[in-house]
Amino acid sequence: MMHKSQLRVLLAVNLRLLNPQLTDRLRKKGASGSALSKKLMRQFYLNALMFLGIYGLTMLAFDFSKLPGMFTFYVALFILLGVSQSISGIYNVFFAGNDLVEYLPLPFRNQEIFMSKILVVIFNTVPFTIPLLLIFIMTATRAGIFVVLGVLMAVLMYGLILSLLLCLCALIVFGLTKLTVFRTHQKMVMNVMLGLNAVLVLVGLYFMNRGSSSDTGTQVDRAALPLLIPIFKVFTTPLTMTSLLTWASLIVISLILFALTGRFVLTHLVEQLT
Repeated sequence: MMHKSQLRVLLAVNLRLLNPQLTDRLRKKGASGSALSKKLMRQFYLNALMFLGIYGLTMLAFDFSKLPGMFTFYVALFILLGVSQSISGIYNVFFAGNDLVEYLPLPFRNQEIFMSKILVVIFNTVPFTIPLLLIFIMTATRAGIFVVLGVLMAVLMYGLILSLLLCLCALIVFGLTKLTVFRTHQKMVMNVMLGLNAVLVLVGLYFMNRGSSSDTGTQVDRAALPLLIPIFKVFTTPLTMTSLLTWASLIVISLILFALTGRFVLTHLVEQLT
């Protein structure tokens, strides 16, 4: 059984590892102990509110159920944001600190250590991907799907995509850490990931403002991304064979990635720990 007090201590430790630059800035301002943990945790809420505020209010003007191009564009945008944020988070929390051996003399169990790290990575990724949930709900409800069912579908799809992202990014980071080139230029690669986040945000805002309406006031769509059209179908025509196959495919891919992550990444980390 997992002890909440121990998990809370481990979460505080991993929050400091997640974003070393932010942690250093807050420490220089005098934050320490529980005050530092609260400020680091508050950053997640601020990021979530910022993304929902910046994108959410603007996206309310779109009828995504009639704009497959806009739907796929913004789903791709937030997936890419999730990928870049997940990679930097997983690397900093699991690999950069090389802190696993330091837990050996401490009274923490393996599941508590890994659960705290996984939760921190999830906390870090959710604010940058939470607009996906809003897009899914808006698309489903405006396509005429019953609100409760639409929300349930949106939550399930968001959970699946988040799981896929985290597993895929864990495998990518694990692979990168095996490369000599990456180990030599770790800071540069991580700075590129952070810079990519900023660029993606600006690109999204630019295209949102540019493509929101035409001179006649009607909404203008853009070319759809074929890879993401099946997800669009899930929320506009949920009972078609395409939609059902999309659900099945995402579940199967998730299970495969879970298995690969457990086989390669978690096994490697457990060996480090034990």
